Amino acid sequence: MVWIPGGEFSMGASTSGKGSAEMPMASNDSGPIHRVQVDGFWMDATPVTNEQFEKFVKATGYVTIAERKPTKEEFPTAPEENLVAGSVVFAPTDQEVPLTDHYQWWSYLKGANWRHPLGPQSDIKGKEKYPVLHIAYPDAEAYAKWAGKRLPTEAEFEFAARGGLSGKVYVWGDEFRPDGKWMANTWQGKFPVKDAGEDAYAGIAPVKAHNPQGPDSPFDPAEPNEKKRVHRGGSFLCNEQYCSRYIVGTRGKGDVNTGTNHLGFRCLRSPENVAQHATQN
Repeated sequence: MVWIPGGEFSMGASTSGKGSAEMPMASNDSGPIHRVQVDGFWMDATPVTNEQFEKFVKATGYVTIAERKPTKEEFPTAPEENLVAGSVVFAPTDQEVPLTDHYQWWSYLKGANWRHPLGPQSDIKGKEKYPVLHIAYPDAEAYAKWAGKRLPTEAEFEFAARGGLSGKVYVWGDEFRPDGKWMANTWQGKFPVKDAGEDAYAGIAPVKAHNPQGPDSPFDPAEPNEKKRVHRGGSFLCNEQYCSRYIVGTRGKGDVNTGTNHLGFRCLRSPENVAQHATQN
């Protein structure tokens, strides 16, 4: 873990919500920029890996939400044949498509989970150092509790991501590719047809390849009946055509019980959590 000294910073991103060439699909809920004070904390240097999550599962017998069969009580209108364990998986399209319907590249896949990130025929052999995927919010909470940690607040995550750089577009500065160098694992090529992998990785990358808690009642005005949590940070799907989550300060969101194959998590400890965990051990 890495110690993040506390301090005050300007939180958020200045966006219109309509997107632009510089900020495609920029969210309209990342402003106004405002000053926030955070206390110091210890944070995982990388997202939680498959190797780390497997230790948790072996120690506790935990079964993730993606590995559990949905019940009729949870989805009363769903046909019985649709009530199968699985998760949401990104799959490239075979041709260019309008970027107005994400169901063209996202689908619920039976048998997809953290052990089988692309479906039952896939596995994580040789990917021990890759981020664990298909983790829903309760799964992440369970892991954090077992590890004597907790999930970061939005302010803590953004403060750590900025690394002391004030008002910058990206966590490394204002230029997306300084001196032509890829600074993060993002999408290159026409989205969502093919990731060219010009940054050395087409898809998920190991946690160290590029290494520059929300409200009690989650509410999304667009879907007020769905419980959601905020997502912070970009992914290999971010690109200049569709998604701007690699821009520090912007926000994503997702259903609390849904994981995907582009979403990981990391944990932190407050100083009091460190002392408590040491006493328990």
